[in-house]
Amino acid sequence: MVLTDEQLEQYQQEGYVIAKNILSADEVTGLKTRLREYVRGDRKESKFDRMLEPSVDPGEFNSEGEPVRKFEGVGMAREDDVFRDLAFHDDIVKMVSQIQGPNLKLLRCAGMLKPPGVGSAKKFHQDAAYYPIHPMDHVTVWVALDESTTENGCMQVVPGAHTDGLLRHEEMKYDTDITLAERDYSESDTIALPMKPGDALFQHCLLPHYTASNESGRWRRAMIVAYMRSRSRFTTTDRPEWVDSMHVSGEEFPGCV
Repeated sequence: MVLTDEQLEQYQQEGYVIAKNILSADEVTGLKTRLREYVRGDRKESKFDRMLEPSVDPGEFNSEGEPVRKFEGVGMAREDDVFRDLAFHDDIVKMVSQIQGPNLKLLRCAGMLKPPGVGSAKKFHQDAAYYPIHPMDHVTVWVALDESTTENGCMQVVPGAHTDGLLRHEEMKYDTDITLAERDYSESDTIALPMKPGDALFQHCLLPHYTASNESGRWRRAMIVAYMRSRSRFTTTDRPEWVDSMHVSGEEFPGCV
């Protein structure tokens, strides 16, 4: 499976494109099952982080374990074969290679859970703001595991705004979250991107986006795998402690991230 010329043009012009049915029903079920095992404590993570919903008492969510907001870290692909299979998924890697070329590294792996009724909003931000890396063009692949709608917090983006460059962000109080401090566009410029389980959103790292809270009774789980060119370099002297990488395809180059 590859991106069509029309899809590639949409990515370049609008900063995103959705490819449908990238994962099979069995692959989706396998990922949801594995996330559930970590949430309930049936499996213990050692190479990646868990972050809880900031305003929920863990005791209120006992039927499903802790109210996990997300799991985060390239270690997910190192530690667990189910997550690694997603990061190295043939179709995903092939499509990212169409955008970035054959030499790729995994920059991010995350499970975004947004639990029913308590899943918090993720405010406007650009993924690039977390990573002082050049070139600033890494690709975030957001894979829906549940039906994603406006009611349970689907992705919402500002088409074409990736061309505005990196905007100023400010820190938030919870975990490593940051949000845009200024914008040259309004809420009316955004569009919602409902998705079915197994669909994949390919998103430019400079595209402003957000997700609303999940006030429905349904889960809105998703996986994120993000890729950068193997020649990517830090724009700062010190390597940020949260930045990790893993070779995916093609060549590796000395002195790079």
